[in-house]
Amino acid sequence: MKIGILTLPLWNNYGGIIQAYALQETLTNLGHAVSLIDYHHHQTDFDILKNNFLRFIKHRILKLENAPYYPNISENTYISVNTLDFIRNNFENKTRKVTDDASLKRETELLDAIIVGSDQVWRPNYTPDIANYFLKFAKDKQLKISYAASFGTDNWLYNDQEENICKELIKRFDAVSVRENSGVDLVKNKLDFVDAVQLIDPTMLLNVKDYQTLISKNSTYESKGTIFTYILDQNENIKKFIEKVEDVTDGKAFEVMPKTFDKNFNDKKGDYVFPSLLQWLRSFDDADYVIADSFHGCVFSIIFNKPFIAIGNKERGMARFISLLELFDLQDRLVDINNLDIEVIKKQIDWTSVNHKMAALQQDAITFLNKSLDVKRA
Repeated sequence: MKIGILTLPLWNNYGGIIQAYALQETLTNLGHAVSLIDYHHHQTDFDILKNNFLRFIKHRILKLENAPYYPNISENTYISVNTLDFIRNNFENKTRKVTDDASLKRETELLDAIIVGSDQVWRPNYTPDIANYFLKFAKDKQLKISYAASFGTDNWLYNDQEENICKELIKRFDAVSVRENSGVDLVKNKLDFVDAVQLIDPTMLLNVKDYQTLISKNSTYESKGTIFTYILDQNENIKKFIEKVEDVTDGKAFEVMPKTFDKNFNDKKGDYVFPSLLQWLRSFDDADYVIADSFHGCVFSIIFNKPFIAIGNKERGMARFISLLELFDLQDRLVDINNLDIEVIKKQIDWTSVNHKMAALQQDAITFLNKSLDVKRA
């Protein structure tokens, strides 16, 4: 079967890239011909002008040194040179790049099935046209499936128009799965679709040996520390917390991130370049301990069986963390760094139990995919 995967645009988000890779590999291993639908959100001249103006105000006028830097398309290509290299080498079957509805229809018309997911594809503020992620462009004869699609939060963020449109579009789906248990409730209560199920993130469909093999086929360097810190929203409190973990574990923290996010791009622009995704993956393998405020940072800690602390990231959505950790009875790994019990850092994880749960969840996901893709169409 010819299957297309529709997810958020792949640029420099490690988790976003590797989840798409894992779903591609899983479907390929199930015997399907898989392609990535290379859909990018169109950025108008006005969007670029607005972003540049906001950066100028934050950094030059208000002197907000910690204000995040949001690159435009050309700058994003520069800082994503390593992650784009991974995408080129590991997504050999891609559609041509599409940025509009007409080309989206044209590039997908020969597919037998379209799977939307995973990642936060159903979070409306992450896409200019949420209806496309409910497959409004797909033909009636094409199978329409969501795999572990995420709303990112347990709050309903759709306006009335978006809700009404997506409520009609989801009726056309042959199978719906979401990543968080709260997503099951949102689909049922807000979109009137009662048969949604919760499934694990696609990255968990591959095993640790799959990732170790991927790492070994490429050039990486030995990590320079024992505590891998994957922090998306750094601040002074988190830095102090990391120092505390270093003291408790007698370890040394290290990270795999650009050197800076918060200066003018023209100042040492090489400092903005993201390290390779494979180096990021290797960091989990090398680490003795992980600290992360990222969903996929927690996911790969579990995959690699590394003791970890999850720092809740309310701005990016807490439901994702809670739902993931509940699947493995690891809720106590999610901490408030301002009110921390030191014993949590020291507490051992029962990896035998975790891996047993993982195997069962993997089987549930494969059963869902096989059953969903076995539907016959005239």
